[in-house]
Amino acid sequence: MNIKRPLCLFAVSFILGILLINSIGLNPFLIISSMILLAIICLLKKLGNLKTIIFISLSFFIAGGMLFYNAEYRYTGSFNQYYGNPVEVKGFIDSEVQNSEDGKSNFVLKTESVIYKNKTFKVTNKILVYVNNINTKIGYRTKISFTGIVEKPKPATNPGGFDYRRYLASIGISGRIYLNGASDIQVSGQKGGGYLYRTGYAIKNRVIDIISYSLDKNQAGLLEGMLIGYKDGLDENAFTAFSKAGLTHIMVASGMNVAFIILPFTFIFKKLRLSSFKANIITIFILVLFVFVTGFSASVVRAVIMGIIILAGRIIMREPEIYTSISASALILLIINPYTLFDIGFQLSFGATLSLVMFYTQIKSFTECKYIPDLISDTLAATLAAQLGVIPVTLYYFNNFATFSIISNILVVPLVEFVTIIGFIMVFTGLLNIYLTVIIGYINNTFLSFILFVTEVTSKIPFSLLKLPTPTLGMVFVYYLFIIYIFKGRNYFKAKKYTKHLKRAITILIFIVFGVRALLPKPMEITFLDVGQGDSTFIRTAQGTKILIDGGGREANSKSEFDIGESVMVPYILDRGTKKVDIVIASHGHSDHTEGLEAVLSELSVGTVIVPETDGRGLEKINNICKEKNISVIKCKQGDRINLDKETVFEVLNPLPYKTDSLAQEDLNESSLVLKLVYKNVKVLFTGDSGIPSEERILKQGLDLNADIIKVGHHGSPGSSSNDYIKAVKPQYGVVSVGRNNFGHPSQFVIDTLEENGAKLFRTDEKGAVIATSYGNEFNIRTMIP
Repeated sequence: MNIKRPLCLFAVSFILGILLINSIGLNPFLIISSMILLAIICLLKKLGNLKTIIFISLSFFIAGGMLFYNAEYRYTGSFNQYYGNPVEVKGFIDSEVQNSEDGKSNFVLKTESVIYKNKTFKVTNKILVYVNNINTKIGYRTKISFTGIVEKPKPATNPGGFDYRRYLASIGISGRIYLNGASDIQVSGQKGGGYLYRTGYAIKNRVIDIISYSLDKNQAGLLEGMLIGYKDGLDENAFTAFSKAGLTHIMVASGMNVAFIILPFTFIFKKLRLSSFKANIITIFILVLFVFVTGFSASVVRAVIMGIIILAGRIIMREPEIYTSISASALILLIINPYTLFDIGFQLSFGATLSLVMFYTQIKSFTECKYIPDLISDTLAATLAAQLGVIPVTLYYFNNFATFSIISNILVVPLVEFVTIIGFIMVFTGLLNIYLTVIIGYINNTFLSFILFVTEVTSKIPFSLLKLPTPTLGMVFVYYLFIIYIFKGRNYFKAKKYTKHLKRAITILIFIVFGVRALLPKPMEITFLDVGQGDSTFIRTAQGTKILIDGGGREANSKSEFDIGESVMVPYILDRGTKKVDIVIASHGHSDHTEGLEAVLSELSVGTVIVPETDGRGLEKINNICKEKNISVIKCKQGDRINLDKETVFEVLNPLPYKTDSLAQEDLNESSLVLKLVYKNVKVLFTGDSGIPSEERILKQGLDLNADIIKVGHHGSPGSSSNDYIKAVKPQYGVVSVGRNNFGHPSQFVIDTLEENGAKLFRTDEKGAVIATSYGNEFNIRTMIP
């Protein structure tokens, strides 16, 4: 039996090895690999001609796992003994120095040695360096040294959140360091080599200069992105508009650019009567140089590797098979850095390419019509085919679905080829005569302006971008099985008369993926989110009621533009597989608790909002949004009960009715809702920012404070969590919601008080989100950072 396209099988085996060791670790991986090997040895005689393929596939499987394990140590483990400690780092700058308008700069440093505790260690890795007000003349390959503290990049600190450590590992970076200024840097010379990089940077900067001189600002920014992947020319609003219009793929250099490079040069070399061997070798060199010009843009690297494989096939007089070429490209990238598998761009790029190859022809047969021009029908078929492959990926990572992407792509994509080719002509002309480039630029400016116009119009159409809940991995798996069956498998199984059996298998599979999970009892889950120096807790009761207490936010007078609601809260809730929150609770009116709720209330479906009974200070925006969206607002005070479901209730312990509550009138923190969650035999105390005055009053009133978990008051401030209060609560666990701050939170007093009373302490700045689950008798606690 012959296996068609064996390299595809080897690539899949390699990927499975990476995924398995990422999920279970080294030792279980080795055990499973050994068991598979033993099974193969036992079946060796029965396998016949397949034994070679199976043996090679297993080799790729093991190689994928071991290379990933090695990469994990290299990118995330080799600095372990130095993270968080003052060290002297020596190395050379391995990138361009990026300067921002606010005087801050950053660059990649290739380390050569680290001096730690007066001992020198050879460490050859890459770290990101951030420095303020740099005025020293440094650039690519400058040899420098400095003393500082290398930070270990954090993994995802909230469920479904962005894994910064994995992202940096995917581009070969192990850590980051912040320096105050250029005075911290000592320059020791220039390192030789790096000529292709130097040439690439020089060409890139020359291209940017030519385009910026020849076009209007917005048009220049778009063309720079399309030609060489330079994104700094476009502002955040433009990126948002392209996202809503479903046109982000045209803003970056990609496989399309590689095709536009190969085809003209193929034509030119043919006219010059160069041999096929020489023409393909020169084209390969040009493609490699293009990679350096784009700064090793991931999308360009992927496309160039595939282009080189096709050209290499022509050199050896063999026409490459497309699936084999895709598999070879993926293998090369993953062998270089196995972390690339988790790069979103890698998944989108290969998903779209495979989808185009698999589905384009059949979709084209549906879109062909004598009333529709071929150009439009081709664009429509290509857009639909690519979208089929990437919809689950974009929903899984971004929760976005561009409803008018088909229309915008039909209008824009046919122009992209002309814009790109004219753009390259502008660049080559600009090297000879910049004024002639300006004249040619008038033509391209028209096309680019039309693209920007279509983008702006379609992005402003109501519901142009839908926010949808994150699909589960089971749903993604079933989706891909379904579309492959519809476009590829249906006719095959019909011809083989397997349709009836296949339908039964699909029904059983769907039941396993969705039915069994739905039938299993679910625990109550409480997630104390990492929102920096703020508070936020998401609760899902055993019967499915969803409650959000606070939403984090910026401290008063903070100059930060980071929107915690848009960037953290809304994506987190969508990642829970829902667009609806039954109850939103604002513990009190301080912005570090309420600001993130604004985006939740504006963008998601909210049933009821609960606030403390106060004069409304700090809650004005919340109330206004609720009024606009017709969301009911309920004010609560001590003695009230909030029934969440048949088994779960909130008891309100603070504040008193506002007119009689002198503490709340004097201090907004003391107006905080103090809520005791009761579910069967377990209890959790939520304290907002309430301090010792509120605690003393509650103690005097003799209220029952006993709880298994306490959300520690006011981020662990010394003005909260008195010894008598913690004794009355008797918590097994204490959770401090805290971020980097100048207040000394949490205070040593609070830490000592909790530990002396037998509570195990979890801090969100150290452990990320803290997830507590219970079926009603005890809590199981896990954290995002072990």
